Amino acid sequence: MATGTGDSLGAALNQLLREFGVQPLRRLSTYHAKHWHAQLTKLTHTQRGWEALERAGLTVRPETLIKWLSDPEYNVRHSYRDIIHAAYENAAIVPADPIPQAVKDGQFEIRGLVKTGDDERIRGVLNEHGRISAPLRIVGRSGNWVEIERKWLRANSTTTHSRTTSSTT
Repeated sequence: MATGTGDSLGAALNQLLREFGVQPLRRLSTYHAKHWHAQLTKLTHTQRGWEALERAGLTVRPETLIKWLSDPEYNVRHSYRDIIHAAYENAAIVPADPIPQAVKDGQFEIRGLVKTGDDERIRGVLNEHGRISAPLRIVGRSGNWVEIERKWLRANSTTTHSRTTSSTT
């Protein structure tokens, strides 16, 4: 049974999706350069980088590019630096995987402290009265997956604050 935990409902759902093998929008760990020259050097060493430069609209002659790459102190116009930076940031980001149909059709339970507005409840765990309360049950088929997937692909998961666990049933 897949489970997810986190400091919020969104974090628990994100963890649950990862258990299904779905990766969120993320930044590649090898992209950390700050200076335009280091960014341009990184971009020109990979196909991904060349594609990002093309999408960003960098159109310079090969001779100009060679001058820039051979001298980190070369005086590159600010507008070109902006294009290089935009291309670098775009190359550094890996888009999120789409949410699989198995998740959209699944049934899930959220356990732990769940907050919705001013309502705060402990769900599916032993409470202060020594009883196990019912977990928050989610039926995937009744979800607004267009909106959920839009937020997932943009890495804006639900921001409900709580300590939760989610699992499939």
